[in-house]
Amino acid sequence: MGLVGQIVAILFVTILLDSAASTFLYERASQFSIDGDKARRLSEHLVLSARLIEKAPEAERKTVAEELTTTRYHLVWTENQPRVPHISPLLTFISRQVVEWEPELRNRNLKLYLRTADENSSIVGAMRLRDGSWLSFSAKDHIHQLDLTFGRIIASLVPAVALIVLGSIMIRQTLRPMREVAVAAETIGEGVFKPIPVRGPKEVREVVSAFNSMQERIDQLISDRMLALAAVGHDFRTPLARLRLRADAIGNEEISHDIEQDIGEMEQMIDSLLAYLSGEEATEAEPVSLNDLAVLCATLIDTASDQGFDAIYDGPDHFAALLRPLAIKRALSNLINNALHFGSQVELRLSTADGVISMEVSDDGPGIPEEHREHVLTPFVRLDVARSRNTEGFGLGLPIVDRIGRFHGGRLTLGDSHLGGLSARLDIPIQQQ
Repeated sequence: MGLVGQIVAILFVTILLDSAASTFLYERASQFSIDGDKARRLSEHLVLSARLIEKAPEAERKTVAEELTTTRYHLVWTENQPRVPHISPLLTFISRQVVEWEPELRNRNLKLYLRTADENSSIVGAMRLRDGSWLSFSAKDHIHQLDLTFGRIIASLVPAVALIVLGSIMIRQTLRPMREVAVAAETIGEGVFKPIPVRGPKEVREVVSAFNSMQERIDQLISDRMLALAAVGHDFRTPLARLRLRADAIGNEEISHDIEQDIGEMEQMIDSLLAYLSGEEATEAEPVSLNDLAVLCATLIDTASDQGFDAIYDGPDHFAALLRPLAIKRALSNLINNALHFGSQVELRLSTADGVISMEVSDDGPGIPEEHREHVLTPFVRLDVARSRNTEGFGLGLPIVDRIGRFHGGRLTLGDSHLGGLSARLDIPIQQQ
């Protein structure tokens, strides 16, 4: 759940509890008010009825009780104490209220009960007269019990929900700059630097300002690095070119050949270092285009065969795919050169399955122990012990391939080859036009 959702949820729970508590207290207050009013009217009616019936002759008391019966109160005079209504709770609280209103009823053994029928409730009871006879009565008014219903809570929540919706819109608008920061943070990885307008509350403005400053520093660092790489590449290659010219002037052919090899190795190291340090920028600058990947793979293998290596291509004759051709060519070249450096036989297999393109390069070299395979993907790591020949470069060949694979949304996987050496498989998803 996002920040806006959490704030809205907190507001909703708070208002829900507040509405439920308010409804409860309101119903309680209404109940006490209604019960107090009924107790006063009931006490007045009982005192008046008792006086009139006691003054009437015994033979006329039933008639007097009937005449005192109204739409609200039903009265019945009996000589003996009436039976208690079946399963009727005793209303002690209301009884005390009635007696408090009319102290004259204190010694009349007043009993009040609650009788429920369907959804309505009424008060029934009896009181003893001075001559020992009894007056039964029932108050037909509806007695409201504590009614904290779901409908009442929902009704009280209608304005609360409207306020929550309005508040969520205002909160979302307030936190909109934070969303822009998140979007801009994603685009930084793609080399896009876009300043965010500084607006919103003080805390949000401070975050946006700090983020804009960070973007400027990152942009400047990348620009400085690209200029430094260009300068380093030029400055290194210039003396190497002079060394090559001087090596040609040496009269000793053997010494000249050894110097040429050293210069070639230094150039390979410089090329690999520059390719790794500028890899992401160079890959991002290259546009995606439709290319025949099968022809690219076959061409690289043919080049290795022309150089006298045992190189085999296994795959379709043609396979069109959307990719960055220079980056994929660099990755495959690194894998093939790595295989030829540590083995005498190389095989490049191109296949597709489940929307993934697999380019697997296998060799018959010493391979890489399983516990070191993840480690060799770290830049500048070389496992000299695991290889039988002298290593060249800075150990950046496989890290460059891994970076190119991840940039294409894929991955590089190292394993055991069917030729007995290392298997390096580069998997990238098939992009749709």
